[in-house]
Amino acid sequence: MQARVAHPRLVLPLLLAAALGAACAAPPLPEEAPVSVSPLVLGPGERLAVDQVHVITDASWTMYARKTFPIAKALTRSFVAGMPDGSYRAGMLSFGGTEREGVPMGALDRAALSANADALRILGDIDGRGGTTPFHRVFGEVQQEVGSEGGTLGVVVFSDGLPDRKNWALDAASALAASQNGAVCFHTVQTGADPEGTAYLQELAALTACGTNRHVSSIQQPAAYTAFLRDVFVTGGGPAPSPARTRTTPPATGTGSCDDVLRLRGVEFDFDKSDIRPDAAPVLDVAVDQLRACPNVSLRIDGHTDWTGTEAYNQGLSERRAEAVRRYLVGNGIPSSRLTTRGLGEGSPIATNETREGRARNRRVELHPN
Repeated sequence: MQARVAHPRLVLPLLLAAALGAACAAPPLPEEAPVSVSPLVLGPGERLAVDQVHVITDASWTMYARKTFPIAKALTRSFVAGMPDGSYRAGMLSFGGTEREGVPMGALDRAALSANADALRILGDIDGRGGTTPFHRVFGEVQQEVGSEGGTLGVVVFSDGLPDRKNWALDAASALAASQNGAVCFHTVQTGADPEGTAYLQELAALTACGTNRHVSSIQQPAAYTAFLRDVFVTGGGPAPSPARTRTTPPATGTGSCDDVLRLRGVEFDFDKSDIRPDAAPVLDVAVDQLRACPNVSLRIDGHTDWTGTEAYNQGLSERRAEAVRRYLVGNGIPSSRLTTRGLGEGSPIATNETREGRARNRRVELHPN
């Protein structure tokens, strides 16, 4: 392999970005007051509906750009204030780009959760405007965090609903639900008004039968917010439902015609590598299932790189990445006659090459039905 050096087109933009970021940090957004609620108290015949609760707060750049992050922060603070006392596990995660802050899943610690909620900030960028919105990675991280303890897991999401890759995010949420030994309930609250955000959060909530979806405008009064908390935490009397009855099967990805089914996502690679990463395997397994369901459809595999290195080297690297994906699919039973590959080098970026996150997104393979 040739020696790797900083790409001449990369050095100056990075220096400029650092200088501008230091001199022109984005102004912070004004704070929003939380809804005033008290910890829920269970009434006669009521019991906790959850064994675990994980709160996810979107702190990415879309939340800054659309000025909805202060609302999400206020909602999170209210949620912690209204959590009932009890013997359940609770955790919290805020995210933007590759940056994360939170409280690990463990026995309910209201003080730690409250301190984290009070300190929420935009994450993932040097100038305070936030990073990307990788919900697909976040759900995978939550899956590792919660393990498979059993019982019912409530996942509460405060977001504008604009992930980097909607289908990847829904696949990762389905994988989280399937990994548990009990029911998983996604409770989504939209902080913005984008129709795509509405659709994503509705689909996320609908992945399991116990999920709920709301807009922030519906829970801005104490009584309404308390009703939201009760949906997450409280169920009526009687025997606890068994996991066999409460667990739902995630819906199949991409129902409909084979043209619709084969709207496949991309696969990212580490720097200067063509090896299939562990987090890419679930995406490729979805591709295998879809190709098996549509035996008359063939697939074009396009490899891409960032702009680090020479154009000639990147062309070869993109071809090796496409070939690695082809081998994975063939190794899982897809006939090679249905697969074609091509390398596109550094010429088709989907994000800026001037940031680490952007270059990571450009190191990819895309799958397209022919």
